[in-house]
Amino acid sequence: MAENASDETSTALLSTGTQVRLRTRTLRIDVVAGPNAGQSATLPGPEVRIGSGRGVDLVLLDPTVSRHHLTLRAETTGIRVIDAGSRNGTTVDGLRVVDAYARQDSLIAVGGSTLRLHVTADVVELPLSSRESFGGLIGRSIPMRRVFTVLERVAPCDDTVLIEGETGTGKELAAEAIHEESQRAPGPFVVFDCSAVAANLIETELFGHVRGAFTGAIADRVGAFESADGGTLFLDEIGELPLELQPKLLRAIERFEIRPVGSSLPRRVDVRIVAATNRNLAEESSRGRFREDLFYRLAVVRITLPPLRERAEDIPLLAQHFASARDRRGGADHVLSHEALEALSLRAWPGNVRELRNAVARTLRLGGPGPVDGAPESLPPSRIDFNVPLMVARDRLCADFEEAYLREALRRANGNATRAAELAGVNRKFMQRAIKRYGLREA
Repeated sequence: MAENASDETSTALLSTGTQVRLRTRTLRIDVVAGPNAGQSATLPGPEVRIGSGRGVDLVLLDPTVSRHHLTLRAETTGIRVIDAGSRNGTTVDGLRVVDAYARQDSLIAVGGSTLRLHVTADVVELPLSSRESFGGLIGRSIPMRRVFTVLERVAPCDDTVLIEGETGTGKELAAEAIHEESQRAPGPFVVFDCSAVAANLIETELFGHVRGAFTGAIADRVGAFESADGGTLFLDEIGELPLELQPKLLRAIERFEIRPVGSSLPRRVDVRIVAATNRNLAEESSRGRFREDLFYRLAVVRITLPPLRERAEDIPLLAQHFASARDRRGGADHVLSHEALEALSLRAWPGNVRELRNAVARTLRLGGPGPVDGAPESLPPSRIDFNVPLMVARDRLCADFEEAYLREALRRANGNATRAAELAGVNRKFMQRAIKRYGLREA
C-alpha cells in the first residue's frame, strides 16, 4: 500500500447547517509518454475518469487506450487506481493492477501511454446531498451522497439516464426514484427487462404489434413504449438487447415515435427513458457488441451505483432498515444485535445490497447469516498472498466466494439454472455467464 499521509489525499464531509460539502484534494496528471506526451491536467477529486472516449475527465488520443480505461479516486488511505475493464490493462509502477493504491509520483501505464500522478496542495469543496435516502436507496456514505446529488439534479428534467452498477446495487430502485421525483410521477413507471424476453419477441414487446402482423396475432397489442406514454420506461439490462434491434430503439428514443410490428404508420409517444446495465457499455461498443450511437444517446446522464464493498459504512444502516421492514410486514419485533451487525459488516458481499437483504432475513430467522457451503468461515493464513496487493487479493477471494455460492445454488436446484438464479437472487443471464466463467454444470 502507498505510504501517503492521510492529509495528502483527505476526503471528508463538512456540514454547515443543512448544507453538506465534500472536501477533497485535486489531482494533477502529467502525460509522460504516448500521443499526448507533455500534456498536464489538474482535476478536482475525489474521482477522475481517464480514457479515449467521450464522457471521461481526461481524454487520451491513444488507440490502445479503452474509452473508459481507469478511474482514479482520492481516498483517506491513498490514491485508488481502478481498472474499468480495459482491453490492455493498467499497471502501477510496473505492476499490473485491477484495483490498487498508488503513491505520490507513481507511473501509471495505460495502453501505449504513461501518466505520472500527483496530489496537489489545493483543496476543493464540492456540494453534496444532505439526504440519507432517495426513494428506496439508502446510505450516509460519501459515495451514496454523491449519487443522491446527481439524482436530485437529474430527476426533475427529462434527460435520458444510464444507470450502471454491479448486480444487486439497486439500479431499479434508482430508476423508480427518478420517476417518483419527476413531473412524470403521476404517469406510469413501466419496467422492461431486456434479459427476460426471448430475442424474437423483444420487438413486439417493446413496440407492440397490429392484428395479423404474424401468425397468432389475433388482436392489436400495446408494447412497453405505449404503456409508458406520459411516464417513464425503465429498460433494465439494456446490454442484453440484440444488436439488430438497437437501431430501432435508437430511432424511437430520438424521434419519440414507434412503429408497431406489422404497421406502416408511426405512433407518437411521450416517454422518458431510464436504462440500466451491469456491463461496461463503453467497452461493449468499442468491441462492436453495442452500438456507439445508442450508448451515447442513452448516456446523456451516467450514474454509477457503488458496490457495497465501497460503502461498507452503510451496512449497519441498511441491515437495520431491512430488519425494520420485516417488522412492518410481519408484525414481529425484529432486532439485530451488535454482534450480528458486526458479523454482517465483515463480509465482502459480492451480491451487494440484495445479498445483504437476504442475509438479514437469514439472521433474523436463524440467528446468524451462516457460512456459505464450500466457503471457509475465516481465511486461513496460508491463503493470504502478500505478493499481490490487498485489492487484488480481495477480488480473488470474492470470486472464490461467488463460485462457491453459485455452485451450491446449482446443486440445490438439481442443475436447473433458472431455479438456481432464483435461489441466488440474480437473473438467469447472470447465472448463465457464471456457469461459463467458472465451468459450472447446468442440467
